[in-house]
Amino acid sequence: MRGHERQLLFAGGRFTRTIIDISVLLKMKLKGLNIVRSPAGKHYVYIRGTPIAILRGFQGDREALLRRLREPDVLTAYNANRKRNLARVYAGGTLGSLVAWFRTDCPRYDKLSDATRSDYEKTFDWLEAKGVFDCPLDLIITPELYDLRDRCAKEKWGRFADKMISALSSMFTQAVKRKKMACNPCFGMDKIHKADPNANREWFAHEWMFVRENAPTEVLIPCMIARYAGLAGQTIVGLNEEQILDHPLTGKAIQYTRRKNNKATLLPVLPELQAFLAERKMRSAEGRIAIRDDGSPWPSEKEMQTRVSHWLRDRERDGKIGTGTTLHGLRVSYAAWWKRNGASDDEVARLIGDKSLRMGTHYTRHVEDEVSIRRAFERAGQAQATTSRSPTNPNGLLPVPDELT
Repeated sequence: MRGHERQLLFAGGRFTRTIIDISVLLKMKLKGLNIVRSPAGKHYVYIRGTPIAILRGFQGDREALLRRLREPDVLTAYNANRKRNLARVYAGGTLGSLVAWFRTDCPRYDKLSDATRSDYEKTFDWLEAKGVFDCPLDLIITPELYDLRDRCAKEKWGRFADKMISALSSMFTQAVKRKKMACNPCFGMDKIHKADPNANREWFAHEWMFVRENAPTEVLIPCMIARYAGLAGQTIVGLNEEQILDHPLTGKAIQYTRRKNNKATLLPVLPELQAFLAERKMRSAEGRIAIRDDGSPWPSEKEMQTRVSHWLRDRERDGKIGTGTTLHGLRVSYAAWWKRNGASDDEVARLIGDKSLRMGTHYTRHVEDEVSIRRAFERAGQAQATTSRSPTNPNGLLPVPDELT
């Protein structure tokens, strides 16, 4: 079992490394190859239907040839020149082989939401196109990942680069648990994209009134559920009639389990949503509540979110609603309504199906600002009302502190 030297392109730089290929008796067969044996007993391996050779003049029996074809340098040549419809095969111990394991054998991958899986696959496609899948796992260290992330951000955009690191980190975490990697090099990396703290803001009353009166049914259904039950998009898209149960407190309740945190919740339904659901004229044969205008269920959360977002942006351009309205913002509106009606941060977190007190605080932080400002004005009004009026102070204004004059 011999070693050989090759160069790997990773994060824009080249690394030369000697690799002892002892490990890579892959179960998958290389497809689309034409193997020719010369009269002298030498083997030549071509991409079928092309003059491209990935191996020339190899001497040895069939078992030795198969072993040679599974060595990293040959696999790299195979992947670089394969036809588009042929599956790539990567040497063991490389990023490509780990991604293949993650996709096919890791239970965590199967539990990803459709939207998250789509995001992961897009970043994996970018990494594969840049040749990073051929990189050995032991060369993937945090400084190199920062270089890779910055390169990705320049070629794509910041949020895409952050999603790439998130996808790798999720996969690396599972790999560490199974001793496929010693550590997760993504751990502790900061994000290149700074999220807008005001994104997914609470809706104004006139915006919500316009949407209630004008939105098409396929847009209005998820909006109503988000506004009056506080459900997230991934829960809304799968909500079924069987999950609406009788409840002694409000008459009806929604029973659901959030996929994000596996938290089971029985949520009493507010009267506005009960009335809306009872008055629906169109129902799905499958029992889905969030349906399209043709009566069919949404294929995915992403398609539902996209439809709602596009309709809202069109109405924004028409001047009917302000900027920044989102389906998730209605979830914030639901949380804010409860906060203004006396719910604690912990209660708000439970009402929106979250486990963390921090999330209850996060969703209603703007309400705390409102309360503080209102309290200050009320104190000022009380003090002003007790200030005596005089010829020198006819309006009863509070005196200006000396340090401000």
